Amino acid sequence: MTEVCRKSRCYFHFTQHRAGSVAYQRPCLRLYLMFVVQLSTFEYEALQVSFMASVLMNPLISLNYKGLEEIPPSMINSPLTANVQHLHMKGNRLTELVMSSVGALKNLELLDVSFNYLESLPEEIGGLKKLKKLYAFSNRLKELPKSIEALQNLEVLGIMKNELSSLPPRVGSLTELVELNVDSNYLTHLPKELCNLNRLQELSAATNNLMTLPQDLGRIKTLVNIFVDNNPLLNWLPLSLKSKKGKINIGLNRCGIGDLPEHTVLAYQLVNIKWKESTTSTILPKEISRTMCPANIAALSLPLLHSARTRDPSNEGVEATVSLTHDAKFVIRVPTLFELTLRTYYTLLRMSKHVSGNSWTILPRNIEDLLRCPTAHCCQCAQVLFTSAIPFICQDNFDPKKPNHLFQFLGLCCSEQCFYQELASHIQ
Repeated sequence: MTEVCRKSRCYFHFTQHRAGSVAYQRPCLRLYLMFVVQLSTFEYEALQVSFMASVLMNPLISLNYKGLEEIPPSMINSPLTANVQHLHMKGNRLTELVMSSVGALKNLELLDVSFNYLESLPEEIGGLKKLKKLYAFSNRLKELPKSIEALQNLEVLGIMKNELSSLPPRVGSLTELVELNVDSNYLTHLPKELCNLNRLQELSAATNNLMTLPQDLGRIKTLVNIFVDNNPLLNWLPLSLKSKKGKINIGLNRCGIGDLPEHTVLAYQLVNIKWKESTTSTILPKEISRTMCPANIAALSLPLLHSARTRDPSNEGVEATVSLTHDAKFVIRVPTLFELTLRTYYTLLRMSKHVSGNSWTILPRNIEDLLRCPTAHCCQCAQVLFTSAIPFICQDNFDPKKPNHLFQFLGLCCSEQCFYQELASHIQ
């Protein structure tokens, strides 16, 4: 039976039910309100009736493409708001999510506010403790709220096509996250804390300005798909992914085809290897402030040259020159005292059975940020690394279907001994 509310001009489809001798009406399983005029102009009583009718038996509310500029207050004031589990509001004119609008939806599991004009998400969104899926693509988001770390049940985060220049490290605390999509933003790097997401299956960061990837991505055992297509400045993959060849899908189209801008050369540690007519410039992770080298700096080219000789025997005997972008005084053969202190303190914290919050708060903020997640693990002995490491650069094809499609891999070693051991394992 279809009825029209004359005040709100909304269409309702009701089904007759009977409980004992009492007859009543309730909406069908998937009730969609078909609004003829903009909701914000409706009279309070009519909208209250329509909202209460929709959630009586159905936890899903679809308000897609209604031209809304805000979530109707009358919907939030209803005592039945707590029953809503799915709220779809894409394709409207929302410029902000009001605190009262979000906070009342305590049992919400899915929130879709895509295709709006949101420049930020409210800090109160952290109160949606049961939220499992959050979609906010095609907005104007410039950053994520700090309270995002409170969404401990979040499984899917879709924030593609926004204006994000960085992701907060606190995203790494979303331990239930299975899918992360940050396509089409302005990201230059991804936080190393993403490697703490032990249930992550798909990471998509295509069409950004990525220059580096977290070194320990390959240590995420559940990871199946990585899409980093159309990142022209990204010319290497973490060496930890090389061992997953054939087990993981990686999209690399249009990667490594751009020239590094000058400000990048000044801000990052770079290793330049020149041989024959080829020059390879490798950007090290931004946390690596001191580049370690073997006694002979030219040894840094050995893994790359071995890869070239394996593919083409005519390269036998070819030598390479290695240069670093920073002054030689920043090149060291052994870890700094600061690096050794960080490794020791990190190990002690992990060995302790009682690591309280006070263990972190006594440290300076920059050191605390370093210790919460290592920059990498040594590709040979798995020692944690923070600010000093020896780069291990080689080439290989990742896709068996494209044997001529070579890509560069970067690993980090904790010592000269581990560097040569890793080199020996590649030669074998």
